[in-house]
Amino acid sequence: MSDKKNIVPVILSVAVHVIVIGLLLFNFAWDDEVDVKHEYVDAPINAKIVTAKELPKPDANAIKKQQEAEKKRKEEERKKQLEKEQEQKRLEAEKQRQQQQKLEQEKQQKLEEEKQKQLALEQQKKLEEEKKQKEIEEQRQKEAEEQKRLKEEQRKKEEAERKRKEEEERKRKEAEAEKKRQEELKKLEEEMAALDDEFFEAQRDTVRRGQVMSEVEKLTALITAKIKRNWYPPKAPGACSIRISMGPGGVVLQTEALGGDYDYCETGKTAITRSSPLPSSDDPEVMNELREMTIVFDPSFKE
Repeated sequence: MSDKKNIVPVILSVAVHVIVIGLLLFNFAWDDEVDVKHEYVDAPINAKIVTAKELPKPDANAIKKQQEAEKKRKEEERKKQLEKEQEQKRLEAEKQRQQQQKLEQEKQQKLEEEKQKQLALEQQKKLEEEKKQKEIEEQRQKEAEEQKRLKEEQRKKEEAERKRKEEEERKRKEAEAEKKRQEELKKLEEEMAALDDEFFEAQRDTVRRGQVMSEVEKLTALITAKIKRNWYPPKAPGACSIRISMGPGGVVLQTEALGGDYDYCETGKTAITRSSPLPSSDDPEVMNELREMTIVFDPSFKE
């Protein structure tokens, strides 16, 4: 690099000398051309020797300044060229960077779109799965409710059938008891019809009284059994005496607690009311005996 800097001034110096010599030769040639043209003029020929003027020697300082100026100009041109190249490279690098950035942005945008698409698919799948699960749960709930409804219907049917059978059994027993009573009454009437004298008339009254009391005992047992079936005793121990007033046809006219525990009195009254009408007789004497009766409700009554 140092050799190149030393050569440049030499080249400049040679160039300056060449230019100076060229100018001198040009002036000399031009003067000769003028003299030749004068030779064609019709005039006396006057010979004249023309000598070239002595040029001043180049100023070393001026040449040096010129060389420095030329060097500075070339250096500036080189710098400008270098700056231009650097600017070009910078622009190309910036262009490449922008292109790379654009490609990267497009890539990121594509990845983001794919990600959003995947998220949308996953969300859709999740919603479908939740919907399916909800439908399954609703179906299960409906099936459970249907099973519960069917079981309840079956329970009600069984309960109704049980009550129907109990009622049939109760009516059957009452019918049997009534049939037996009628048979006994008929038998007694037939026996009493055979007695036609006074002795047998007195005996007839005794038999009649026995028949009435027997009928009273039987009806008392039937009444007690019916009330017992309809009584739901309290769990706690206790007792209550209740007097029943009965009208024709076994209709309960009044119930009166004579004393005892409240729960036993209330449940006893409820059982009597539920059992009305009570078993009865068409015989006025029998019903007169049963016009009032007292029942003691205690744990032994249910046994």
